[in-house]
Amino acid sequence: MSDRPRYPVLAALYHPPGGIVRHDAVVWGYAYQADTRGVHIHQNTEATGITVEEGQVTGVQTTRGHIKTGMVLNATAGWCSTIAAMAGVRLPVTSVPLQANVTEPLKPFLDVVIVSGSLHVYVSQSDRGELVMGSSVDPFTSYSMAGTLSYLEDISGHLLALLPALSKVKVLRQWAGVCDMSPDFSPMMGLTPVKGFLIDVAWGTGGFKASPIAGKMMAEMIATGKTPALIEPFRLSRFAEHDLVGEKGATAVGH
Repeated sequence: MSDRPRYPVLAALYHPPGGIVRHDAVVWGYAYQADTRGVHIHQNTEATGITVEEGQVTGVQTTRGHIKTGMVLNATAGWCSTIAAMAGVRLPVTSVPLQANVTEPLKPFLDVVIVSGSLHVYVSQSDRGELVMGSSVDPFTSYSMAGTLSYLEDISGHLLALLPALSKVKVLRQWAGVCDMSPDFSPMMGLTPVKGFLIDVAWGTGGFKASPIAGKMMAEMIATGKTPALIEPFRLSRFAEHDLVGEKGATAVGH
């Protein structure tokens, strides 16, 4: 947009089939279809403990009672290490906040998502006209989901370097979620030292589009007791075996 840009565009990647979706609506869709297929979804029910006897999972303790089971899958995102600790399993995971924010509604002008690897910012426009933007994870570990001023200052500066015409646009709201980050920035899927306690965790800031195949592979593992070849590289034991799966460069927004 200038003949003297501070961050000149040296190269870019254009991906026409790419798009954006409402992630909450996708989760509602998963929940609806799971419910119609007989899956029991217990809302407002906190898991407070996991019962393990002689190295085997035997149940889950909740705020609404005890559930007897010989199989538990831990797929709890940012809190995966605290849930794993209930079963006596220690995960090499750090929990880090990831913030995002939206602006006041604007007339539609952006029908793609723009991502800058140099500025560590992404921006798209929702159906309601709001600009949705975010950056990399916060530089500290925490379970806090409160927004910070430092994030807002950084994201505003980066966005204006990319699109200076938005300088008068007002921020409507901001929020944070908790991401579970593994040492090699790749997920952990499969068995743990406790029999019957499986994990599908440490997806960090990614994994949204991988959810269907990840669920399918974990279901196959639960049904057969064997690790599918597709997810074998993501086993928990890879860290002790020094067989990491480097994934830090998977997204244009820095982890």
